[in-house]
Order: sequence, then C-alpha cells, then structure tokens
Amino acid sequence: MGRSNKPTLTDGDYCVRLIDLDPTVRGVTAMDNDGFASVYINSRHSYDRQRKAFIHEIEHILHDDFDNEN
Repeated sequence: MGRSNKPTLTDGDYCVRLIDLDPTVRGVTAMDNDGFASVYINSRHSYDRQRKAFIHEIEHILHDDFDNEN
C-alpha cells in the first residue's frame, strides 16, 4: 500500500469552539505563528450548518490557505 500525499490533521493541530457570531458568519479560523488553528463556529446556526462550516474551515487548514509567504 502506498502512502498518501494528502495533508492530515490531528487534535493537536486545531481546536474548535462554538461561539455566538454575527448571524451572517458561519465560521472563522485563526492560525497562530506555530501553525495551530483555532476554529470558531457560529453557535446560533443549526447543527447541519455548523457541520458544513466546520468542514469548510478544515478545508482552509488542509489547503494551507493561511500561508503568509504568498
């Protein structure tokens, strides 16, 4: 079996918090200088919308959308 080149995440790479955000905001991710991500999901939204927002934010992390070098 070959190894995958897909990036992976562990619990030590991020934390998720449900917080009250503006109703127009589904989720936000903040990356610190050490590469640790804090994912904030809007607690005012339905479970389904929260789940979709979480997946969306994790995709940002996996695609390294926070690289400030570019």
